[in-house]
Amino acid sequence: MPRTMPTLGYALIFCALLVANYTIYRSVLTPRLLTATVFTVGKGSATLVQAPSGATLLIDTGSDASILRALGAALPMWQRSLDTILLTGDSAKNVGGLPFIRDRYKVGEVLNIGERDRPYGAPIIFDKTILITPVASGVATISYDAASLTISSSTPAGTYTPNGTTFTLR
Repeated sequence: MPRTMPTLGYALIFCALLVANYTIYRSVLTPRLLTATVFTVGKGSATLVQAPSGATLLIDTGSDASILRALGAALPMWQRSLDTILLTGDSAKNVGGLPFIRDRYKVGEVLNIGERDRPYGAPIIFDKTILITPVASGVATISYDAASLTISSSTPAGTYTPNGTTFTLR
């Protein structure tokens, strides 16, 4: 006589499939928005900018390997690359996490601000529609359409999205 699976087993399988379906929908099928995620990592901070196209820019890297945990939480688990890293200073709180990132992620381009080639205040166009203006060490302004957000060490950690003329914490 064949054994049948109890009703509880079917309910658990149904719930697991429902959760998997929801997760796939949220990560793949929802329309992409520009997001700027501010992290407090070690003794410094870092900001991950994700363009609607999926391109990624990391502003500063924090002071230690804790940036890896922050990136792991913010990026999909299959993404192991960053298009650009923008370093706004050369102190440990700005660049300390860079070696750890290079060990775990494929990094496209690293831009050092404050050098003669790229002075503070010179805007950088990222992904054709996003304007990043490094103001000082650890300070940058992100502009998208009419919205702009200035990030610094006093910016609260969280994910920001453009909302008209400002960015709002979601």
